[in-house]
Amino acid sequence: MIVIKIGDGMGNQMYNYACGYALSRKTGEKLKLDISECDNSTLRDYELDFFRVCYDGKESFPNRNVWQKIYKRLRRNILYHVIIEKDWYAVDERIYKKTLRSRYLHGYWQNTAYFLDCLPELREMFVPREPLRAEVQELSERFAAHETCAIHVRGGDIGGPPPEYFREAIRRMREERPGAAFFVFTNDKKKAAECIGDVTQPGRSWQPGEIRYISDLGTFTDKEEFLLMSACQNQILSNSSFSAWAAYLNRNPNALVMVPGYKGVGQTCLDGWQIIGKEC
Repeated sequence: MIVIKIGDGMGNQMYNYACGYALSRKTGEKLKLDISECDNSTLRDYELDFFRVCYDGKESFPNRNVWQKIYKRLRRNILYHVIIEKDWYAVDERIYKKTLRSRYLHGYWQNTAYFLDCLPELREMFVPREPLRAEVQELSERFAAHETCAIHVRGGDIGGPPPEYFREAIRRMREERPGAAFFVFTNDKKKAAECIGDVTQPGRSWQPGEIRYISDLGTFTDKEEFLLMSACQNQILSNSSFSAWAAYLNRNPNALVMVPGYKGVGQTCLDGWQIIGKEC
């Protein structure tokens, strides 16, 4: 059996799952998800069952006090062969070696090499279990049918790319996709305005070449925004697993995707993605 630790935000959970699922498909072993970290977090929830993901079981144990932590760690180390990710920027070949005990994967596994062969299957599974609201479904279909570009500006305590990145990416996108309409997805409008400028537009329609906030078109949950981002024909990403997965799920065969340069970005890119700036 393959057991994969699921943790952090939705994008990271999708990386966790993708690695575990691809490994279980490769070896024919069952897949179990350890969602203890999500269940014990006050900041993050378990998100994967929003999608049509497949697995053979879940486990979760209290992890809030020292005794619970000790029990969980001892149990894990006795039952499983634990593989803790050593290097974020290289494929860990240890996960492919069968052992007497079930392998327990503890890490981020943010490398397309782990799941690239299974990406078509993952695209079919990372769709909502429940029907979308009519407003979201209609807008998603419009985004997919027209030349559109999603721009993700991340806020919060992890710094995103500088304004220069977004301005250069928009310049290139306009050059290569003339007439594209741009939609800004962000949890920090102040930061987005610093990166892109004042893009407020009246009304709920859009014109080619315009840059607008997705919030101009309605009120959406984080997951609905994620799906709308993935429905756009092209994407300008931040250094974010959330927007990376929106681009992985893009079904446009001619999609133009741009990402900022940062350490390890090459391992998260698909063929054809444009890296703007140096990997540092």
